[in-house]
Formats: sequence, structure tokens, C-alpha cells
Amino acid sequence: MEKSWYYLRKIYTSIDIGTNSIKFVVGEYFNHKVYVLASHSVNSKGVKKGLIVEPGLVIEAIQEGIKEINDMLGIEIRRVLVNVPDYNVSFKEVSGSIDIRDSEVITASDVNRVIKDSIYNQLDDNYELVTMVPIEYKIDHEQGIRKPIGKKGQKLEIKGIMVSTPKKNIYSVLSVLEGAGLEVVDITITGLTNYHEVRDAALDKKDGAIINLGHATTTVSIFDEGTIVANETLQIGGVNVERDLAYVFGISIFDGRTLKEKFASSHKRFCQINEIYEVKNTVGESIKLNQLEVSEVVMSRMMEILNLAKKQIRLLTDKEIQYIVLTGGLTEIKAFKNLAYEIFGKDVIIYTVTTLGCRDNKYVDALGMIKYFIDKMESRGKNVSMLNVEEETALVTPNNKLKKDNDIVNKLFGNFMTNKEEK
Repeated sequence: MEKSWYYLRKIYTSIDIGTNSIKFVVGEYFNHKVYVLASHSVNSKGVKKGLIVEPGLVIEAIQEGIKEINDMLGIEIRRVLVNVPDYNVSFKEVSGSIDIRDSEVITASDVNRVIKDSIYNQLDDNYELVTMVPIEYKIDHEQGIRKPIGKKGQKLEIKGIMVSTPKKNIYSVLSVLEGAGLEVVDITITGLTNYHEVRDAALDKKDGAIINLGHATTTVSIFDEGTIVANETLQIGGVNVERDLAYVFGISIFDGRTLKEKFASSHKRFCQINEIYEVKNTVGESIKLNQLEVSEVVMSRMMEILNLAKKQIRLLTDKEIQYIVLTGGLTEIKAFKNLAYEIFGKDVIIYTVTTLGCRDNKYVDALGMIKYFIDKMESRGKNVSMLNVEEETALVTPNNKLKKDNDIVNKLFGNFMTNKEEK
């Protein structure tokens, strides 16, 4: 029996737990497009290089952010999508097959059964399932099927990639969401969310890579015609640029971040030597920095990050790469495209989030999370929303405040583990 929160109006909330900030996006899916109803970010606390190290602080930050979202919408968000750390993620090709019952018409239930069959006894010790990404279905002797529901046949087969990650990566996230009073509906990893944000029909037919340049880490993901096949997280990101600036000029890390975001250029050829930024150093003296000297420091570290990511692509795959997409917060620095073209060539794609309501690359994961979940549910024949009728009513009549209902939040671990085979 379907859960009581499965309704026609499709509204979703995602939370992207990052080292520098935690991002929240609420979106509605209508007419094949996601419309952002609310977005917000708060400073991250208790997270180091993408890993939760102080759960209490993370819970406080999530509660702070979700309260702001609730106030924006006039409802109480209870169910969310969330990303989990992608350190040591495993990608394993799996396959399964089932006989079709009764009418021989393939249903959503049949798709879920064949997915379960493909991952049965496939998980390594100390690993937990994130998702199973179908590559193709086969019905009797017909191959290359992407959407089998509604077709007729006697035998359904599947080939796909099982994505799993160490249990500690998942349970650390689930525990803080439970502590914040939220129910996790689905989990995912950066590579999957990035692809579903940047994808188009052309990329679905090619082999390529996505590089997400984050605050503390850089994630490199490899795709084979739209299917993720490899992923690696590099321990370097925007914070290293900030630390370089702080060290070289004797300023605080906070001022280093301001220089990076508001003043520096990614390429020294595209800066103004007469542009001056005045700041106090760590001993209280006022110093004047020109854009050229600041940009030289930034460019040096940015070149290192991009070259490491470029090298990582070759370590992850020996296939010919037909596209490279760059995204993430570091792409927002001035003249980034000029440096990127110099290292990757002018065919590189620099992706910028353009969705109204969250036009900032820091939201690429949170927005992609929603699109990934929608695609997964549609491929499995499910119609899912995260709001029930009462909550939808409150959304369109903001003055009607809902009473807090503690009973509606299921025990997170039990609910998630019961349904994990269907992910």
C-alpha cells in the first residue's frame, strides 16, 4: 500500500550538507520543469572536508536553516532528500532477471522486483546501498529498453550500476537529520546530483566527466552515456585558495575568503593592476593589495586544482572523454573561464545554475538532488510528493499555520532501511 504522502502535486525538499555551508532548496515539479519555491543557505558547523565530525553542531545548523525555509513557505518541512559523503564510493555492474506474472504487462512492481534481484547479495561488508542506476532493461529478446513499464513480455532483465558507500558515511548523515526532526526520503552522492542538474540529450549519448569545485574538496565523476561509473574526491578546494591568501599577505582566513570572492581574478592576465583592496593584517596594520598580486596567488592554486582534476580523469577511465563539465562554487571567481580554457581547451563546459530562485552554483547539488529523485521515481513508475494534503493547503494559504505533529516523523533508520532495496 502506498504511503499517505504520495500525491499528484510534486513538491520536494533537498539538503546539501557541505563543509562551508548547508544549502536548502524546496522545488515543485510541474510540466517537466522544477520551479524553486524557496532556497536558503546557512554557515556549516561541525563538518570537515565533507564529513560530519560534530553532530550536535550540524543538527543546530540544519534546524536553523529549515526554520528559515518553514518561515518562508508558512509550512513545516518534515521530509527531505540529502547527500551523503562520497569517499570510497563503490560502483559495481550488476544484473538481474524475473518472470512476469499474470497479465504479462510490466508494472512498477515488476521493475522494483528486478532491481532487488540485481542487488541481492551484492553488497560488500561494511557497505550500504545508495542506489542502483539502470543502464538498460531487456524484455524477452528485445534489448536496450530504458522504460519497460507498460510493455508486454514474459521475462524482464536489467543491467545497471550498484552504487554503495561505507555505512559510516550514510549513518552519520541519517543520525543528524533524525536529530533535527526530519525524515530522509532518499539519499544520493555528488556525482549523481551534478549530472542531473547539467544533463541534456547530447550528454546522455556521450562519455564524459563532471568536476565539482567545492569549498574543501573537488569531486571528479565519470559518466558512460549518462550512467555514473567512477568517482573520486580530492582533498583540495576553495579553502586552500583562502589559506594561501591569508599566509602570503598575513591576513585572516576570513579576509582571505573576501579577497577570493570579491576582488581576485582567476587569471592574472584579466586583472587590473591599479585596482586596490585595503585590509588589515593580523597585527592590525592597514595594507594595500593590488589585484595583480592577489590574482597571482589565486591563479597558482587554481591551476593546481584544475590540473589535479584533469589528471584524476585519466586515472578513473581509459575511455575517450567527449565532454568535461566544470561546476561548483569556485567557478564563480572572476575570469574563471579564461583559466579553464587554458587548461582544458575551449570545448570545456562551465555550468552555471540559471534556475530562478537559486541562481548560484553553490546550489548545484541541492537542485540536482531534486531532479535526480524525480527521474528515479518516474523510471520506477512512482508518483511521489513530500507534502500531504493538509501541508499543501497550508502552502497555498500561508496564514494557516500547521500544528506540530510529532507522530508524523517516522523512526528514520527503520523507515530508510525498510525501503532501501527499492533505491
